[in-house]
Amino acid sequence: MTKVILPTLIFNTPISIEKQVTKIKEYGADGIEVRRECLTDVSTELGILKRSIAASNLDPVIYSVPIELWLDSYSLNPIAETSIKEAAFLNATHIKFSLGKFDANKADTDIFDKWLKTNLPKNLKILIENDQSTYGGTLLPILSFFQWKKEISVGMTFDVGNWTVNQEDWLHAYHSLNTWIEYLHFKSVKRVKEGWVSIPPSNEHLKIPFPAFTAIEFPLANPNSEVPQWMNKLRKKH
Repeated sequence: MTKVILPTLIFNTPISIEKQVTKIKEYGADGIEVRRECLTDVSTELGILKRSIAASNLDPVIYSVPIELWLDSYSLNPIAETSIKEAAFLNATHIKFSLGKFDANKADTDIFDKWLKTNLPKNLKILIENDQSTYGGTLLPILSFFQWKKEISVGMTFDVGNWTVNQEDWLHAYHSLNTWIEYLHFKSVKRVKEGWVSIPPSNEHLKIPFPAFTAIEFPLANPNSEVPQWMNKLRKKH
């Protein structure tokens, strides 16, 4: 059975960090996704989150960082090392990056393995998410990355809606990448005047087998009533 993760973005009005964690636990979630871009005073707020999450026993704890892992075909992003330290402080089980400008023909697997062994604690796993960039969020570069890598401490976050942004078939991508998918970002998207926005997924998305973790990845107008409905829908799948 998939573990249901609730990200802090589900709240449509600002509430305290402690209350976010408490609410996510009350809603019956197994785990939590912490969005770094939502933090304003990172060191202070990570400390609050660390204590609140430890008290809630939420598991897994996914630390989502809005940076690209690869700066270019040869270089890993040095900011990723700082992000990993933050995730370790939080006692996160997973840290999520986007792929960035990766090229399997130029990158060195031995260098990547050495980088992981140097920087990644044994109890922390990297997840690579398909973002909305054309160079790092489409099927070809992501598939080439997972076929290229040797290390098993890297899995995939499959964001259903982002494939639509890149005009790719999400179901074809799902079947192509299924071997590596550990975490499902469950959402659809629609185009509005300001750009793309996340919306609840359609019933067709419920037909795929869910991986180890699944997140409700769209804002809710009324979390208190809507979250339980979605939790039941996801849990009834299995």
